[in-house]
Amino acid sequence: MGIKKFGIMNLFCRHITFLFLLANLLMISIIPQAEAGNKGTVALVMKALSNPFFLVMEEGARKYAREENIPLEVFGVERETDVERQIGIVENLISRGYGAIVIAPADSKRLVPICKKALEKNIVVINIDNPLHKATMDKLGISIPFIGSDNRIGAGMVGTYVKNKLKGRGKVIVIEGIRGVENADLRKQGFIDAVTQNSAIEILSSESANWHTDEALSLATRLLRKYKSVNAIFCANDKMAIGVLQALDNLDRAGDILLAGYDNIESVRNEMRTGRIHATVEQHPELMGEYGVELAWKALNGQNVPTYKQTPLDLITYEPFNKTVALSISDLQNSFFSTLLLGARNAAKLFGLKLLFRDAQNNEAQQLTDIANFIKQNVDIVIVNPTNTESITPAIEMANRNSVPVITVDRKSSGGEILCHIESDNLEGGRMASRLLAQLLRGEGRIIEIEGIPGTSAAHERGIGFNEALRNYPQIKVVAREVANFDRQEAHDVMQALLQNDIRFDAVFAHNDNMILGVADAIGELKIPSSPLLIGFDAIREAVQAVKQGLLTATIAQKPETMGRLSIASSVRYFRGEKLSPVIPVELSFVLKEETSIVSVDKQ
Repeated sequence: MGIKKFGIMNLFCRHITFLFLLANLLMISIIPQAEAGNKGTVALVMKALSNPFFLVMEEGARKYAREENIPLEVFGVERETDVERQIGIVENLISRGYGAIVIAPADSKRLVPICKKALEKNIVVINIDNPLHKATMDKLGISIPFIGSDNRIGAGMVGTYVKNKLKGRGKVIVIEGIRGVENADLRKQGFIDAVTQNSAIEILSSESANWHTDEALSLATRLLRKYKSVNAIFCANDKMAIGVLQALDNLDRAGDILLAGYDNIESVRNEMRTGRIHATVEQHPELMGEYGVELAWKALNGQNVPTYKQTPLDLITYEPFNKTVALSISDLQNSFFSTLLLGARNAAKLFGLKLLFRDAQNNEAQQLTDIANFIKQNVDIVIVNPTNTESITPAIEMANRNSVPVITVDRKSSGGEILCHIESDNLEGGRMASRLLAQLLRGEGRIIEIEGIPGTSAAHERGIGFNEALRNYPQIKVVAREVANFDRQEAHDVMQALLQNDIRFDAVFAHNDNMILGVADAIGELKIPSSPLLIGFDAIREAVQAVKQGLLTATIAQKPETMGRLSIASSVRYFRGEKLSPVIPVELSFVLKEETSIVSVDKQ
């Protein structure tokens, strides 16, 4: 009986051991699968989820992830001093086997070791917003790509603004972020360097409020009681600027002191509308979030990523708020001009301007009427994209008589006084087209030129530049030159007629993309055996896509969205009392199919 009992117990134990080993084997197989499930996921780790700046960053990251179908999860801490909590989040992500971590570190030095640990586990790490400390990374033998703006330059923009407002004399207080954090130190130094350079401005005090509104309120209250004569206060972020404004209100000194922040959060913009806060810096956190996810995903998929990707900076000041700018567009049916309008709209929203716009529909009389109506509405500035260089003059002179400043964009005016003109160098664009064609034709061939609207500066200058540069290539001949008024259908009909007349040619240059697309339409319909070179001008979306598909050889990009943005930015500078250059150039570049092999032809 004892032997039988012992045998049963032995069998039972062996079964238990087997089940235990089986369970362990199952766990070994299950855990890697759970980790593998996160291998293709990007984790965004932010600081201070209570700060609207990081909500915008999250929005940019999520938007890009949705558009590109990238698995993304977002984590963060409540306050920017929660460094240990942020380290713990990264530790957890490492243990759960995430493929990539995009981090805005709460501390530049203390987050470096945990980032190194992630790298050692073959996890991609991308640093955004606040740079990790380079010396600490060098010591640990790691390098991590950084995405963000230059905080020293951004703060320097505020410093220069404050210096100009104070006319180089006065007393200033600086409210710092967390000391030892890279972006806090850079903002402090950038501001102080700029505001004191070539000025008699004195820094009364520079102390830290650790990025927090409540600490800034207490600190500012103490400093304002200590220093009775203060002309300006710079805060290294907007949340602290709100705290300082509360202190100024409590002491009945709001409006007497120039107050500036950094981050362009909505609560600060609201105070700018009433002139209680005077300046801040937009560093585009939505792009930091977007670029962070983009680079992380590329690295996860084995692509090379840059060690540094810069995001833009914009100085936002109170002067443009409550101002109205009017934009007269020549023809919104043309995607070049609709893109220009998009750039102007986005910039107006950023800088706090109200933007009115009208579409002249390529009708000169309609444009004159639109501008007259703008003047009646007492707008502060009129931006004009002329339908015609000559006929726009009376409208500009009407604005001059009513003391309404005028900015022209893309196309010039032959008369009237303007603040500035924003344009690409159309002459050089025409030359670029000639040089590219000469290279691709190896200095010999027959070309058709399709011209834009006669009387517009764009058509005139592109044609002049194109033909001027062609003189350097005597074996290249222009065998036909036809007007198609920047219109796709007209260009199609012109090209169709040329093809039916059996004209022999090797290439076509059109003064805009709509016309070269019309040319391509006609060539495609007749299915001619040869494939001529086709070059347009403007880099509208459809033309860029046609280049990628091999339907067009190239288009010259003159960045209409940048033009629209610069027209608004120039208005803002005028409202600040800054001097504008008479001509503001926009750089040109080629859009070519990736495999096209050319020598640089942008300049002679």
